Amino acid sequence: MAEHVIVPLDFKFDFSTTNLAVGANARVGNAAAYTLACENMTYSTPLTIPSEGFGEIAGLEIFPGVVGGVKEHADYVKLVIGGQSFDDQIFNELTAPGLSPGVPDSLGAAGLRLGQMPTNFGLPLLLGGRPEDCAPKVPPGKPIEVEIGCPPASEGGVALTQPWTVRVWMVKVQGVNKLKEALRFQSTYTGQGYYDGNVMSCDFDLGDIASTEKMPLRSRMTGNPIRNPIPETGTFDPLEHWSKLPGGMDQDKPKMHVYSMFAKQMSATTTNEWYQFVLHSSKVQDKYAELYWDFTKRDALKITHIGFKNPAVGVIKNLWLKRTGREVPETYEVQWAKNPFPMPANRDPTALSYCGPAKLAKPMLIWNEIGSIEMKDNGTSVTPWALASPDQAGVYVRGIRYEHNDREV
Repeated sequence: MAEHVIVPLDFKFDFSTTNLAVGANARVGNAAAYTLACENMTYSTPLTIPSEGFGEIAGLEIFPGVVGGVKEHADYVKLVIGGQSFDDQIFNELTAPGLSPGVPDSLGAAGLRLGQMPTNFGLPLLLGGRPEDCAPKVPPGKPIEVEIGCPPASEGGVALTQPWTVRVWMVKVQGVNKLKEALRFQSTYTGQGYYDGNVMSCDFDLGDIASTEKMPLRSRMTGNPIRNPIPETGTFDPLEHWSKLPGGMDQDKPKMHVYSMFAKQMSATTTNEWYQFVLHSSKVQDKYAELYWDFTKRDALKITHIGFKNPAVGVIKNLWLKRTGREVPETYEVQWAKNPFPMPANRDPTALSYCGPAKLAKPMLIWNEIGSIEMKDNGTSVTPWALASPDQAGVYVRGIRYEHNDREV
């Protein structure tokens, strides 16, 4: 029977029964206490979409454990499809809070929720989204998993000992013909015209009017977008090409996916100097968390949302959205009372956040240039994340990551 439904998938990790040790990670099935609840069933294995079933992931939200009036902290929560994931697409309890009564909907205020469903992975095509929204694609026969990592001791990590739930929202269609029908309908209804029944046109715009000297503005309006037909030759076959669409794990270049990263301050700041989130000198937790990008014309990152986490101890005064060669530096005061980039949630459950991450009025595009996000203290050094200070400064960045082919650039 053909169907078109929205399905919440509750990945339940009862860490009160089976703790998650410092530096370890967990998936459903690793222990009897780690299960998946969906469609009135409970599973001890990942969910696999049946033959001729197709899924699109809209978002995820996290309901963490609480110990001593403080939310437990995960190093990362990531989506895994068919054993594959994007290393620069991770979340935690601060960046993807769950919707619950009595708590402000910070993601909704930031434009990252549709009704009750978060869209921090991207608005699905099957619900009227654009190809460039990059909602992850789940092809038939591929399992859907969630992995939670506990921070290492170097980041102040302590074992997770309370129940966690990670809710993943999926749009599911059963049947090749029903999928094609839904795509044709949304393509026409939204006026986007990306699917004519033969080829999926995943062309996209890219460029910054402020820096056309470095890289010409590529736009549909001028008839010169970056071309991305799927397939390049022949007819779109969902069984073969669904996971090759933007957000999918099997894309050919040009390819794109949602970038989602929380970078931690892992070294003490040097007073009155700009702090770079780079792995050099151990200033960030790992290579993928670097907020420094040296891109050629073959790579780009369009940052759409930013959240800044104030340190529990010390004061960070300024945040700089830096790009080389720009005449006007984009700097902001980010002390607690003035921070224009609120985080979606705080470690203290009673410290409510009403909006976050903040949507940038103009996306920060880094393409064929060097870009970074840097911060500066108020004249007093700020201590890093550590066992004695496990709640310090950090920056959350969300956007779209692009990898181009030589033909289009």
